[in-house]
Amino acid sequence: MRQQRIGAGMVMVALALFGVASVTTAGQAGTQEENDYTTPRTPWGDPDLQGMWDTRTYTPFERPAEFGTREFMTENEAAERERLGLRRVISDDDDDQIAQELVDQDVRRYARSDAPDDGRPGYRIAGAEYNAFWSADPTTPGVSLRTSQIVDPQDGQMPPLTAMTLDTWGAREELRSVRSQADDWEDRGLSERCITRNGLPGEMLGSSQQPLKEIVQSPGYVSIVMPYGYVRIIPVSAEGEEMLAPLGSGVRQWNGDSRGRWEGDTLVVETANFKETVNNAVPAHGGPFGGSAHVHYYPGDGQTLRLTERFRRLAENTLEYQYTVDDSEVFVQAFSTVNYFTLDSWAVEGNQDRLFEYACHEHNYGMINAIRGAQVDRQWALDEAAREAGIRRGELREKREQLREWEAQQQDGR
Repeated sequence: MRQQRIGAGMVMVALALFGVASVTTAGQAGTQEENDYTTPRTPWGDPDLQGMWDTRTYTPFERPAEFGTREFMTENEAAERERLGLRRVISDDDDDQIAQELVDQDVRRYARSDAPDDGRPGYRIAGAEYNAFWSADPTTPGVSLRTSQIVDPQDGQMPPLTAMTLDTWGAREELRSVRSQADDWEDRGLSERCITRNGLPGEMLGSSQQPLKEIVQSPGYVSIVMPYGYVRIIPVSAEGEEMLAPLGSGVRQWNGDSRGRWEGDTLVVETANFKETVNNAVPAHGGPFGGSAHVHYYPGDGQTLRLTERFRRLAENTLEYQYTVDDSEVFVQAFSTVNYFTLDSWAVEGNQDRLFEYACHEHNYGMINAIRGAQVDRQWALDEAAREAGIRRGELREKREQLREWEAQQQDGR
């Protein structure tokens, strides 16, 4: 059945979110299961974190208002939220039935894209850019009792962006007001140009398209294979030793410079020296809004970003992943998240021994045609850019209002 599913083009990489119980109990610190587990060791004695890890989660990034400051929900609440959610493909479904459901989705999507033009630029193709199988979930996710991935601040919400960052994005919008989104190839983002993908920290979180991360260890190093085409090679110091000195501040990389150390069974990784991450924001893709909290783009330039990650194996099939973003020029305060990765059963069973690159090249037809189209009908291109800029202006106003509310709370001592 699995062979048929792959043959039908349903899954680009096979994955499985199994072990509901382990993910659920891992989401509650101090459980008996966690205390009893002994982390395996590599031949040279380091904690063994190796494997292909499915990083998807259906725990919301920010906490729904109904939970207030509660970090965990009850099992009844979790069951009710699952009942109200959209049905997802599960591993025991019949392959032919799954394939037909995806076909039906595409028929509905393409019907809109083939409809007569109603005058809204870009409307007809929005949502029809990819076939449904790209985002199909071949398995049901494990049930977690966490109410949000964000655990600090206690309200489970993203801290507001600073006035400096909002002013920077406002100025960026003004500078772009006389341009279309395809006057030049540099108007497109770095990921669309295939120079680098979404970047950290967001790219460590799973999406249905590229959920797997492979951890490989060797003496003194931990490598994380990222399916978007690069490998994080992290020098790691032994427990009790100082972390290796970072690169000089003048040497900056798209995904920063990482250094690691062991704290007991936990791998701690600190990353700095990021390079102009803001350039990765495609104007049409919402800029910083919706980017920093998801698998998209960081809203600052990366110059002052300090990212701290923690990896700890809680069970044979469960890896706890935490990260903290500390960037006082971009966010009014630091924030931290917790996620759980699941060992990919497809790889464990010997059906997959490597990740394949999400192949991309800068000289692609989409880029050429976007620029060509903007040059053929410049007024249309400017109108479309203005329409999407209007959406971003509304989002910018919302972000400024969030900042004002936060400042008022600080003055009130709340």
